[in-house]
Order: sequence, then structure tokens, then C-alpha cells
Amino acid sequence: MEQKQIIGKGSTAQVIIFSPSEVAKVFHDHISDDFVEHEYSIHSIISRSGLKVPKVRWSKPISGKRVLIYQKIEGDTLTSLLESQPQKVLHYLRRMATLQASIHDKKLSSLPSQFDVLQQKIISVKELNKDQKKRILDELEKLPKDKCLCHGDFHPDNILITKDDAVVIDWCDAASGNRMADLARTILILRYGGLKDSTSFLNYTTTLYVRKFLAMYYRKSYTRHYQFSSRVLESWMLPIAAARLSEDLPDTEKKLLLTIITKGINK
Repeated sequence: MEQKQIIGKGSTAQVIIFSPSEVAKVFHDHISDDFVEHEYSIHSIISRSGLKVPKVRWSKPISGKRVLIYQKIEGDTLTSLLESQPQKVLHYLRRMATLQASIHDKKLSSLPSQFDVLQQKIISVKELNKDQKKRILDELEKLPKDKCLCHGDFHPDNILITKDDAVVIDWCDAASGNRMADLARTILILRYGGLKDSTSFLNYTTTLYVRKFLAMYYRKSYTRHYQFSSRVLESWMLPIAAARLSEDLPDTEKKLLLTIITKGINK
């Protein structure tokens, strides 16, 4: 492949600078054509929703690799701003909660069913046995379905702060469903996402405490836009934690999620 600046890497693709105004998402060989087509379809639907998202178009392959071309957004990820401006963390969390609530206020029934997506992910988890999966799926079945637009992976890395606004990227997991499920996933990521063992027990414990505080603050910030009970949100934690286990996660995060799942199954 022609040498171009790589600005992002993930489990499905790497993102490179394609032109002054565009980036190319170059998919890995093991990713199916159906997945690429699905991502293009989802982004096309979202782009018609009125939300500010990057435009997307097809491209001919680059050195045999399948590619989608996205509008280049000039801005910083919210993650980088949280790290470089710790004094403004609470401000950015409030802004993030406002943004997520505004997404949930939209209804897009043409998207995949959130329930079906969660069900498939839970079934695929290797760390859970058949009985555990059945009990989790039974609990999922009891939870209310809805038609809210849910990003499916809403966290600081997928939010770009521009000069004038905020732009949400990476919509390939978007679904039509219950906003509480989407919020539960965001809170789990804020608490445990990418968490690895620190160099010392003190650092690790401190990180957990800070993460817990930030997640609690985010949850409170969201209630400024949509009121809900703690019980309703907590009811989603078991299936959402189980579904997240289907992803490629650090061992430390997996252990923490398994603790939540075990507690949820045994209560």
C-alpha cells in the first residue's frame, strides 16, 4: 500500500490521510464484504438524520484493500482533551452527556434492532457457559424495547471536538433500541474501558476510584436531559456487560465485567 499517514488503528481497519479533506478507512483482510457494506449503509442512514457526522463515499480498492472514504473532521478526540485539560473534565463530561441525549431523542426504526444485536453478541461470548447465557438472555427478554437512535459505542474516542461543534464518528454499531442500554454501555466504558493493571496497587485502586466518580458524574449529567430511576439503568448492566465481553478487551477489564455478570446472575 502506498505510504500514507496512519491516524488510527482498530480491530477492523486502519484510518489514513487520503487527501486534505478526506480520510480513508482501510479494512483488514479478515473483515467480510458484508461488514463493509453494513458500515456504509449505517453511515448513510445516520447522515440523513440531521446529526453532524462525517460524509461517507465508496472508493476503489487501495492496493487490493477495501476502502471507505470519510470526510476529514478537523478536531481533537474528546479523549485527548480529557487527558490534556484535566481541569475541564467535568465540563467535557456534561457536554458529552448532552450530545448523547440529543442522539437518543431521535427515532430511526430503519436501523438494526438493538435487541437482536445484543442477543447475538451474548450468544458469541466464550467466557460464559450455556446456562449463564440463557439466564442473561432471559433477563434481556424482560427489558423494554424502543426505537431510539443508539450509537452502540458512544465514548470519548468516538467524539471529535471541532472549533465550533462536536462530531460523533464510528457509527457502525448504531441500532434502534432503548436509550438506557446505550447509556449503560457508555457508563461501563467510562468505568472500565481499556483498563489495565497499573504499576502498583495504589495506582490501580486510585484509577478505579476516579473512573467510578467520573461515571457517576456522567450519569447525573445525563439526567438533566432525561429522567430515569437507578433501578431502570441497573437492569441493563447485566446484558450490556455480557455483550461487551464478546469484544477484544484487556484481561483486567474482562475480569471486572465478569464480576458484574456473576453478581447480576446470582442476585
